Amino acid sequence: MKKKYNKTDLPHELPVFPLSNAIFFPKTLLPLNIFEPRYKQMTEHAVNGNKLIGMVQSNQNTNRKGDTEVYSVGCVGYIEFHSKTPDGRYLINLKGISRFKIKKEINTDNLYRKFSVDYSDYSSDFSEQKTKGINTIELIKKTKKLFEQYQLSTDWKIVERVEPEQLINSLSMICPFTISEKQRLLETKDIVDRNEVLNKIINFYVLGNNENNRNIH
Repeated sequence: MKKKYNKTDLPHELPVFPLSNAIFFPKTLLPLNIFEPRYKQMTEHAVNGNKLIGMVQSNQNTNRKGDTEVYSVGCVGYIEFHSKTPDGRYLINLKGISRFKIKKEINTDNLYRKFSVDYSDYSSDFSEQKTKGINTIELIKKTKKLFEQYQLSTDWKIVERVEPEQLINSLSMICPFTISEKQRLLETKDIVDRNEVLNKIINFYVLGNNENNRNIH
């Protein structure tokens, strides 16, 4: 059964799955193949609990405990679908609800990590985004060039029919950007800001435009 969440419905402690080069946004779907023991435990606990998991990007650094350091902003999702394979893996679809800011890590006996989080900076994630004035036609043209450059393929007929918010978020997720570029997109204020940043990044890759500094994080 699908649930519509408000900000007050979300817990302030979340199990978190750190994953490099993977972001997702409210209202988007992230399919995951869970095979590491600690994240299988995390999924089992979530499936049998509130079905919520936070996703954050990890970087190349490690902390004193030997854990990978993570960025301070991620997105929480609801396990909309899950199945367990014969070899013990979990296949899940995570539906994005809201971005969050990490406050601190919580000590736990679990194999996976938990964090104290705050949603107050991302109230806009719970409302409809205003996309009036966004030129998706030009964005799609540039993205086609980017995909050709990297020999990537997609069904452009489907892409051209997607609503602006979904288009911008989906391209932010799937385009071959760096970890820091994806994080910059995740941390944008709203869909208008994200569209502007997305266009700048694509311009750099496609046009080599010096006005669009790649180090925009």
